Amino acid sequence: MRFQSVPVNFIGGSYAHRSRSLSSQVTMNLIPEFIPSGKTQSALTNWPGAKPFTSGSGADRGMHVFAGTLYKVSGTTLEGIASNGTRTTIGTVDGFKPCIFADDGNTMRIATGSKDYQLISGVLSEITDPDLKSGNSVAYINQQMINDSDGGQFQVSDVGVPGSIAANNFATAESSPDDTVRVYTFNERLYLFGNRNSVETWWNSGTGNPPFDRVQGGAMNVGISSPYSVASTTAFTYFMGFDKAVYRFSATQPESITPPAIAAEFQEFSTTEDARSYVVNIEGMSFYVINFPTVGQTYAYNEDGNTWFQLSSGANKANYLGTSYAKVYGKQYIASGGDVLELDCDTFTDNGLTTIRERVTAPIFAPEGGRIEMSSFTLLMETGVGLISGQGVNPKVMFEASYDGGKSWSDEDWVEIGRMGQGRVKVVWDNMASAYDIMIRVRVSDPVFISFHGASIMLRQAGW
Repeated sequence: MRFQSVPVNFIGGSYAHRSRSLSSQVTMNLIPEFIPSGKTQSALTNWPGAKPFTSGSGADRGMHVFAGTLYKVSGTTLEGIASNGTRTTIGTVDGFKPCIFADDGNTMRIATGSKDYQLISGVLSEITDPDLKSGNSVAYINQQMINDSDGGQFQVSDVGVPGSIAANNFATAESSPDDTVRVYTFNERLYLFGNRNSVETWWNSGTGNPPFDRVQGGAMNVGISSPYSVASTTAFTYFMGFDKAVYRFSATQPESITPPAIAAEFQEFSTTEDARSYVVNIEGMSFYVINFPTVGQTYAYNEDGNTWFQLSSGANKANYLGTSYAKVYGKQYIASGGDVLELDCDTFTDNGLTTIRERVTAPIFAPEGGRIEMSSFTLLMETGVGLISGQGVNPKVMFEASYDGGKSWSDEDWVEIGRMGQGRVKVVWDNMASAYDIMIRVRVSDPVFISFHGASIMLRQAGW
């Protein structure tokens, strides 16, 4: 029987099932795109690299844009960062946990989990109102600041006075006896995230103390794992639930977006209580990024394509270095420790670190069973992407195959993808092998633009 060219469903997200022979798919540092018209209707394109913007020291505790200026807490220091990267020390913020920020245009509040601070006219001070019971978070709505406090309560500041809290201006989430650990505002509603069983929805009624009332039927029967895992696009609010699944909502109905294989991955994580999230918009696509510092893993969800993939930094695929995010000065930034880096689609490393872009396919097999024999594997991709000098002048794709359901891999072969301007290069991996099923692993470490459009494999049946 002659070899025949068989299309391979190469484009997809990460989906490593507990049964590796069923699916060991990995998509790392590549964005699954779904294109309405083009050579193909889907592609894998490189996640933006990160180039230096301004350097600093200390652990990253968060960034926030206030009155057009970028602010960052590194270690115990609050700094203002100008558009040219110049940093100005503002003051000291105690603690070590990530910070949550809110502002009303005139005052910026900072919640640290132990103390609350406010920045007014460039002066940082601790809020000393005796009625304030500091919590993990702060949020803003309708000229009032809201913070979580003890026993499932939340407190509301005086109108227009973010640092003043009246003794009777509090309420308690009542749908579940869990503790409120995060307050959040979205689409003119206030959401109270409990640490085990509930998210309650409230609205600003304008009357009473505090002037908020529960939305009838607005209780969600899922709590939050990490108070730092909440982030919003224009359409949805996302968070990691107490059950280690990721949920989203637009009003009052939570929807799990965690497919079984990804959920199984998260269930194996030793802790998710320190997960940190943010939303990034790249070329019109929205991504929810969740970084697990203790576990050393980062996942991203493409809202437009309903697909998960993974992010990493460095040649050893260490955890992605971006732990917080801000958009300001017409650019997008991530924080890595004390450093702030600019996300850039034309940069192909992370602060100089090698980026490994990897795709592992689903198993390729004969529908009627039996052995198959391959002679070559062809990648449809952007070619002629080599650089003028340095690593990447003659970029290559690295190929490996598994014939035992992803348990072991063949030796690595390299195939050139074209020096600069060599756009007619055909990327073909010649490899004779026979098995009942075959998985292909493709990796690129050169700092060049990568866009995979599809693939095919030369196959024939080889008996039983």
